[in-house]
Amino acid sequence: MEKTVISITECQSYDKLEVQKAVDNCLDLLGGISSFINSADKVLIKPNMLMAKAPEANVTTHPSVIEAVINTVRAADAIPMVGDSPGGIIKTNINEYFRATGITEVCERLNVEIINFEKSGVYLKSRSGRKYHISKPVLDCDFIINLPKIKTHSLTIFTCAIKNMFGVVPGLTKTDYHRKAPKPAEFAKLMVDIFTLTKPNLSIVDGIVGMDGAGPSSGDPKELGMILASEDGVALDCFLCHILGKDPEKIPTNRIAIQQSLGEGEIKNIEILGYKPEIINDFKWPPNLSSTIDLFPSLIVKALIKFWWSRPAINSKKCDDCKSCIESCPVDALQQGVYIPEFDYSKCINCLCCMEICPEGAVYQDKSFIFNLTSRFSR
Repeated sequence: MEKTVISITECQSYDKLEVQKAVDNCLDLLGGISSFINSADKVLIKPNMLMAKAPEANVTTHPSVIEAVINTVRAADAIPMVGDSPGGIIKTNINEYFRATGITEVCERLNVEIINFEKSGVYLKSRSGRKYHISKPVLDCDFIINLPKIKTHSLTIFTCAIKNMFGVVPGLTKTDYHRKAPKPAEFAKLMVDIFTLTKPNLSIVDGIVGMDGAGPSSGDPKELGMILASEDGVALDCFLCHILGKDPEKIPTNRIAIQQSLGEGEIKNIEILGYKPEIINDFKWPPNLSSTIDLFPSLIVKALIKFWWSRPAINSKKCDDCKSCIESCPVDALQQGVYIPEFDYSKCINCLCCMEICPEGAVYQDKSFIFNLTSRFSR
């Protein structure tokens, strides 16, 4: 049986020359960029542009990685374009997101077109009995390079190659999808559907500095020191979870993608070319809500459920009352309070859009004593 291939190059900083060398080496190990794309191909580069945060915040794909990929695409005489849609409600002009994350500077200097998914129209594509809004440039281009960043995610546990493609859905529609799929397993299935409909041809992962803890925007920077590449995004996500000390199938998106035979999930069937990282045992994962509750008999769960909870809350010392959380909530569970927004927990579906989109990192997961106690057994 032929193994799925992932290439990895050690890279300890975002120095442009070091990153360029690492990206080129990863692609050379896979046969070179010319083995993937043809001259004059229109190549869409899809980074993670979750928020209007500076590269140093480690929330978004670093611009030096984006620049290296642009240069590599141009070396094959192809035409690079960069596009994404940030999470939640776009309060300011989307150009502010591209500017803050360093993408504008790179693209203007290299004369590369930035694609605004909010204004480029959509195609309606069907899968699993649902219709999905996919930005037209994603399906109109000749080749897609997925450019995720390694991060935890408080709802889906992990975000990398599979979940990064959620950004091809225009902003307001993403919020609606959260409302329609509030449970982690439901939302993960939706993520896998979108990944399948857009199926990137190649994924190159920014694994130089990732994020653990309360990701994808309020976690802690984690130095990982590598760039990874593969045609199989599922294999990338599964391998990364493995080396970060997590059973890949405990990540809902991985498990569903494996069940649907969308990529390789068996570590023994993945061949690593180049740098071979060791297992990282101190990576901090968010709690897996669904697996925790499954550990207990249903009668006990029914008796304790009102005491077993994890829900978003706002740190008043960090909140500047910008109202991003109110505007991003898909079920109107937040309203303006006297000083800061207040939750109506009877409406809250625990999708954590508020936590993901908060620019100040003021939203956190408040957990009951029993939840904290039982969570020890799920990690």
